[in-house]
Amino acid sequence: MPKIIDFFLERISVKLDAHKLKPLVDIIFIFSEKIIVKLEKLLSFYLDFYETMIENEIKLANICKNDKILHIGGGAIPATSILLVKKTNADAVAIDKDLKSVKQAKILLSKIKLSDKIRIIYADALDFPIKDFDLIIVSQGIKPHDVVLKNIAEKLNKNTRVIFRTSSTYDKKLASEDLFLKDIFVVENIISQEKNGLMISVLLSKKS
Repeated sequence: MPKIIDFFLERISVKLDAHKLKPLVDIIFIFSEKIIVKLEKLLSFYLDFYETMIENEIKLANICKNDKILHIGGGAIPATSILLVKKTNADAVAIDKDLKSVKQAKILLSKIKLSDKIRIIYADALDFPIKDFDLIIVSQGIKPHDVVLKNIAEKLNKNTRVIFRTSSTYDKKLASEDLFLKDIFVVENIISQEKNGLMISVLLSKKS
């Protein structure tokens, strides 16, 4: 199963129009999470899908155990928070505005004994306080992502880093729909997530 997923993402998905397919991909991931959260044996396969991406982002943003991490869009399986906690020993908060996903995530974390390191909160990103976090990760499926990111830019602390996951162009640059980021943030760096098709992780900081 993991090899099939890797093959699709590395060889096939890069030939498809990521932006046209994004709504479908988002639906598939949400649906998959709700199934996998009930089948714990598949959890390791799901985490494997994210592992390289998280390792790349740890290097990208120099994430360490002293960082307080906020993940916007944790979903029913907060894979980002789980892997970050395991790899850095940092504490994390994952928020989501889907109440069912929040309840499922809490049950999952209790089963894998990570409830003391990861807090799952039912909340809207536009209302959630961000001033106490050192790192904010914004998932690709967040909607409307431009409104959420503009809200973060307005409230962001000087030293807080932001990672935004999005679909890139075929030359691994910001797509036209994401060029607004340059107006509201400093774009520090962009890395390509090769195992995840045309996905990129964009490191952002506060614009003075």
